[in-house]
Amino acid sequence: MAFKNLGKRVVVAVVGGPLIVLAVWYGGYAFFALVAGITLLATYEFLKLLQKKDSHPPAVWIYLHSLWFLYAIFSQRYFLAAGGGLLFVVGLLTIEVFRRENNAVRNASGGLLAFFYLTVLYAFMLAIRQLPLMLDQPYRAGGEWVLLVLLAIWACDTAAYFVGSRFGRHKLAPRVSPNKTVEGALGGVLGAMLTAWLCQAWFAHSLSVPSAWIIGGLVGVFGQLSDLVESLFKRDAGVKDTSSILPGHGGILDRFDSPLLAMPAVFVYLLWLFRG
Repeated sequence: MAFKNLGKRVVVAVVGGPLIVLAVWYGGYAFFALVAGITLLATYEFLKLLQKKDSHPPAVWIYLHSLWFLYAIFSQRYFLAAGGGLLFVVGLLTIEVFRRENNAVRNASGGLLAFFYLTVLYAFMLAIRQLPLMLDQPYRAGGEWVLLVLLAIWACDTAAYFVGSRFGRHKLAPRVSPNKTVEGALGGVLGAMLTAWLCQAWFAHSLSVPSAWIIGGLVGVFGQLSDLVESLFKRDAGVKDTSSILPGHGGILDRFDSPLLAMPAVFVYLLWLFRG
């Protein structure tokens, strides 16, 4: 069973990996479609988790405003994004006023969490990819930054697993994820930093070596924190995976949880680096 599961993981990685890399590198509408697809599927999975907690926010309203918000960030119309966010909140609350069932607190809070936890945080992937247009940098630099972060996340997960399995002694967050250790987390941070450094030497020439180390450190810390947050939600909902859409990997949110907090941290640093 373990070998069969590994085979599924490899097939998904071999097929999906190059498509993701190409979309990231070339950017434009291909990358927008990728992020929008990840966001909508992850939102669908998260709404299923909310249902297990008796929270039933209006799914269509969330999907429509997710697309609106993502496109506004992609096109760098930040006023439109802010307006869309405000309209989303007003509409969400208005829908609850006219609903027959009396579950407004759970429905509204679940809808707000789904939108801001997933759509707003995933939008930072688009914000980083389009950031060179604001900073007067070559457009390819955005692809370098996003790809570096994604590779650093993968290295962080891999290093944390192997270091934790071999040297892990002290539990990191036993209530949320019993198998994660402090030693594994430190190994993950180091793995992310080394990978970011290698990416800088290989293709991310728009960054200096110290900046690559810092970004790697941010990815290592906030990527693992994001993974713990997603584990917390799954444990609270009583599920192991958010879905089975990716054979051997679980759900979209299982596979793309680390960027949720890592991308905003990197975006803030890049903005400070090039405009500070």
